[in-house]
Amino acid sequence: MNYLDPQIDIKARKEITEYLMTLDLKSRVEQISEWAYGHRYIPAGQSEMPGLIRRDTAPHLDQIMDCAHPDSPLRRITVMKGTQALVTSAVENVIGHSIKYKLHNILYIISSLKMGAIRSSTAIDALIDYSGLENYVKPISQRMKHKTGDKTFYKEFHGNRRLMITSYKSIGDAKSLSWDLIVMDELEEAKHELAGQGDPEKIFEGRSKTIRDAKIFKISTPTYVSGRINTNFVNGDQNFFFCKCPHCGEGQVLEIKGMGRDYGLYAQSERHGDKITVIDDTVKYICKFCGKDIYEYQKGWMMENGVWVPTAKPADILDTSFHVSNLMSPVVFYSWTSAMKEFAATDYGQRVTLFKNFTIDVLGMPWESRSEKKQWKDLKETVENYEIGGHIPPGGLVVTGGADVQKRRIELQVVVWGRNMESWVIDYKTFFCPNDETTLLKNGKVWNDFYNYIMTKKYTLEYQGLKKQIPVASCGVDSGYNPTNPEQKTDINTEVIVYDFVARNASKFFAVRGNPNMKGALLKEERVKRRSPLKVRYDFAVSEMKDEIFIKIDLSEDSPGRLHFSSHFPDEYFKGFCSEVFKESPDGKGWGWFKTYERNEPLDTWIYARAGAEKLNCPAWAPEIWDGYEKRLFGK
Repeated sequence: MNYLDPQIDIKARKEITEYLMTLDLKSRVEQISEWAYGHRYIPAGQSEMPGLIRRDTAPHLDQIMDCAHPDSPLRRITVMKGTQALVTSAVENVIGHSIKYKLHNILYIISSLKMGAIRSSTAIDALIDYSGLENYVKPISQRMKHKTGDKTFYKEFHGNRRLMITSYKSIGDAKSLSWDLIVMDELEEAKHELAGQGDPEKIFEGRSKTIRDAKIFKISTPTYVSGRINTNFVNGDQNFFFCKCPHCGEGQVLEIKGMGRDYGLYAQSERHGDKITVIDDTVKYICKFCGKDIYEYQKGWMMENGVWVPTAKPADILDTSFHVSNLMSPVVFYSWTSAMKEFAATDYGQRVTLFKNFTIDVLGMPWESRSEKKQWKDLKETVENYEIGGHIPPGGLVVTGGADVQKRRIELQVVVWGRNMESWVIDYKTFFCPNDETTLLKNGKVWNDFYNYIMTKKYTLEYQGLKKQIPVASCGVDSGYNPTNPEQKTDINTEVIVYDFVARNASKFFAVRGNPNMKGALLKEERVKRRSPLKVRYDFAVSEMKDEIFIKIDLSEDSPGRLHFSSHFPDEYFKGFCSEVFKESPDGKGWGWFKTYERNEPLDTWIYARAGAEKLNCPAWAPEIWDGYEKRLFGK
């Protein structure tokens, strides 16, 4: 019965109060953040700030840690984070607190056993050895003297508590025991399903079902919107940290200026060719509300006075979720200047491959492919009334082509590029094989027709009353369509034919192939491994190039880098351009691009033409290079 119940007389209530006052308050289980700031010691060499950790380093982590306290009713704590967000260290504090107070049987899950061994030796062992927990480890089993209780992947503690480190692939190790503190580190690394066992996330979470006060931490850098960590984040209450402006006192989430925002982190920069240099002493944060400048030395005060604000209703009241970006990190770990340098390296969002990494690793946000949101009818509504097949719209300067090779036809798309990689589709043509031929015929008519068109076709560019005939500068030819000839007992296939064709006409043509695993660059040379007169082909990053397309489509009319379409293209063209979406595979084994419409050649050929612009290094051309090129064209 509640001792404040009015049914209890005043004398009894007084006696209960006096008794409670005599209790030793030191015997209570202190908050995890309290324990951490009094006991967690980071040895030299493991951190930029060795020694006893301090609250002012990352005050926003207190609430995340304390969600695991026994007094908290929360069960699942999700943290979606950047790569330098200190969240892993905060969860280690939870583990240390649990060891000290003999609270939990702990299961720590990580991407691989190799990473588990590293985490055990560099983090868990250091936590125990330097934070006053060494005496809580049971070094020798009393029943079996030779059996140690302090192994790499398994440790025993006083109070009959234990800690096991395993991987998402090693479910069997943890199945036979129950766990009431489960840490799923880098959850995004968990496969959708393990053969014959099911979803590892659900299996591990199920090991705590019978325990009333179990705590489950799910932490990870995100990947895609439909990925595991973002799904868990969305299912929670979606806490964002609102930092207080030192000038006006308004709270706001730290963001990057630009992309439709006139506030956020900002810096001036200088461009030298294809490189952008950030001017360090101009890095500042512009307040969303008062517009005043905030400098990084003030960030500590902003964080100290900030608060977590839930922005959604959770699917389950026992779930909570947090977002932690690197913009919140203390300057000694990751500075605002570092963030702006990485952002500038993406050409302020224009280099999709780098911007994707920046979004995930620095901002701690999932990458969202815009392909699923773009319908062909929406794309057709953006068309402009310019001619195709012979003329170049104002602003276009460099012409490239992209060819998709099918069994009985070659489809060609021609794109013209201007400053800031603004582009216009100016031609689309299909070359058909005669009835008795396929593209497997080395010197077939279809290859001759295609060759003659590229070598002789010119497009009219007008400039200040003058006209100039512009040829196709470079044409990418897809070498990925690879059916063998069922009528011939040979190893001849389309790849061989493309390599031979390109080798004979290397001044204008180059072989391309999509590489879904390519990272860090849009285009790179790869040696041709088979016996061929062609020595080099060009692989391109499929996902990044397709993401770039749909980003450019969504740009406003006056934005640099926009992609333009002519009203003269038929509906089939736009259906083909929007024929693929990026999503999880139906079998749950990975992510990729999947067709929603059979004819995807308009999308593929645009990408091959884009590869041609990349091969010419057009994205790196500074304004003066574009100016000089234009002047040379017209002899001015």
